[in-house]
Amino acid sequence: MIRILFIMLMLAALIGFSRGHAASANQQALSVEVFTTADREVQWELEAETKAADQAIDLQVYALDGIQQFETQLSSNLPTDPDHSKQIALQRIQQLDEQMMAAVQNAAVGLAKAMVYGVDRYPAIVFDGKAVVYGLTDLSIALDHYRAWRAGARP
Repeated sequence: MIRILFIMLMLAALIGFSRGHAASANQQALSVEVFTTADREVQWELEAETKAADQAIDLQVYALDGIQQFETQLSSNLPTDPDHSKQIALQRIQQLDEQMMAAVQNAAVGLAKAMVYGVDRYPAIVFDGKAVVYGLTDLSIALDHYRAWRAGARP
């Protein structure tokens, strides 16, 4: 049952990935994708001079541990009897709210994109699908690194 749910979530992620990828290709905004976990706060308050100098920023944050959190919540306090556990798990799946489903889809899309980009650790910030800055959750600092790379300088 959980395998079927996981397959459905991955299909939803791929659909979301292809829609998001096509939409961002048609825009002039700088695409910024942050790959992180729920326990790492992302800072994306850009300074006024950065906002004035920059093109628009299309920001997407992916909490990659969303599926793990979902599985933990789904299997919490299940009885040892497999049939009874299955029944309770099915009830929990049927009672999922939109917020939890959105978090799971966000994580699935993020995991799929991380695989496509070759992101092998996190936190990671991907700019326009071309450059990756690892180890930062502060968008201003990562943007400075990205600009330095684009200018051919070392940050």
